[in-house]
Amino acid sequence: MPEIKKMKLDWLGELKFVGRNERGNTVFFDVPLEKGGQGTAPSPMETLLACLAACSSIDVVLILKKKRQNVTGLSVEVTGIRRDEDPKIYTEINLKYVVKGRGLDEKAVESAIKLSHEKYCSVGGMLREAAKILTSYEIIEE
Repeated sequence: MPEIKKMKLDWLGELKFVGRNERGNTVFFDVPLEKGGQGTAPSPMETLLACLAACSSIDVVLILKKKRQNVTGLSVEVTGIRRDEDPKIYTEINLKYVVKGRGLDEKAVESAIKLSHEKYCSVGGMLREAAKILTSYEIIEE
């Protein structure tokens, strides 16, 4: 049976919106000042980048823990390049993972990122149809 996800989006005035899931969790959206918004929250396209980074990060942390790696921190710097014509979709997305830990195995980190992008990350699986997704990583010993 397919999994069904639901969100409700409400307009807050100006160009601000709030999305709510069935559990009541919220995410806010706005438009940058230069596009006529107030710039109080990420735009939908910025949020899409964050969704990709979050989806993959969950995978990477879970995989590293299964590999018994002593990971203590993870951040992802994500950059999207959009085409000029409408719809201004991303044509390339770059993710740089900064993984912190003690005695991390570089091959384990590389494998976790690869597994996320090739097998597990649903957001990446959808975006791969439209954009080239590139990854890199840095390991910081703590």
